Amino acid sequence: MDGEKMRVLVLLKPGEVQPAMERAAEFARFMPELEVVACRVIHEFDDLTKPTLEQQMSREMLKISQRYPSINHFIPKIIFNKNVPEAFVMEAKEGNYLFAIISANKRNTIKDLFISTIDCSIMRLISIPLLVVKDAHAPQRLGKAILLCIDFEAEDHEVLADDKLFEAATMFANNFNGEIHVANVVSPLHLGIRTRNTSMSPMFRQAGPADDRADYHGDLLKEFADKHGIPAERTHVLIGRVDEEIPHLSHDIEARMVCMGMSPNNGLLGAMNSGASELVLEQIKGDLFIVNGIKMMED
Repeated sequence: MDGEKMRVLVLLKPGEVQPAMERAAEFARFMPELEVVACRVIHEFDDLTKPTLEQQMSREMLKISQRYPSINHFIPKIIFNKNVPEAFVMEAKEGNYLFAIISANKRNTIKDLFISTIDCSIMRLISIPLLVVKDAHAPQRLGKAILLCIDFEAEDHEVLADDKLFEAATMFANNFNGEIHVANVVSPLHLGIRTRNTSMSPMFRQAGPADDRADYHGDLLKEFADKHGIPAERTHVLIGRVDEEIPHLSHDIEARMVCMGMSPNNGLLGAMNSGASELVLEQIKGDLFIVNGIKMMED
C-alpha cells in the first residue's frame, strides 16, 4: 500500500454506536495523516424531505467528528440513494480509497442468524479492500495475531489479491504491535456444503489420514512464508472446511483480525455456498479484512 493516498471510507450506520468509526479513530491515532471519509447513505427520502434530511445529517456529522478528536482529517459525505450497498460500493470504486470500513450488523429477527443483507451485499460487490468490524473493543481482549489466509488451489487465484492481503496485514501489524500468521485450508474436492457427504467436515467424521495434498500445500505455504519473512511457527496448514477451520484457528491463536481473499465463484470460499464469508465472520471474534480478487480485476 506504499505510495497510495492514506484515505479510508467509513460507512455510518443509524444510531449512536459506530464500531466502524471507532476503528477508524484508532487507526488515526497511529496514522495522523489519515483522511477519514464518513459516509452516510440516506435511502428513505423524497424531493420534499431531502433538504431537511441533509441539514439534519450535516448536524449529526458535526457531532460525530467532535466525538473522535484523534481524526485530524474528518470528511463528511452524504449520499441520497435508494440502494445503500450500490451507493457505498460505487463511492468506494470512484473515491481513490485505500480501503473501506463497515460494521457488521445482525438482522433484527430471531430466525436470521447472520449479518444484514446490506453488509453481505457490500462484502460481495466492493472492489477495494474492506474491513468489517464486529466489536470495536475486541482487539483489547484478543492477542497479537493477524491471521492471513491464502488459497493456493483456486482456479482464479490472484497473486495481486495475495499481495494486497499481505500489505494490509503488514500495515496493521506494524501500526498495532501485531504479528502475522499465515494459513492455508486444504478444502475437500467436493463442491458445496449441502451434500450428504459429511466426510468433508471433521465435525462429522472421526480423525483419519491427512489429505494427500497437505504436503504440497505445505510446500507452497513455506515458499510464501519464506518470501515474506514469516516464521515457520506462524504457518498453518488446515484440512477441512474453510468456515470451520479458519474460525477454529482464529480462536486458538486469539486473532484480532482475519485477512482473506473472497471470490463469489471459486477460490477460498468457492467450495462453499454464497454465505460462507458470513459464516466465517459470524464465528470469529476479531475483525475481518477482505480482498475481492475478481472485483479488483474487473475494475
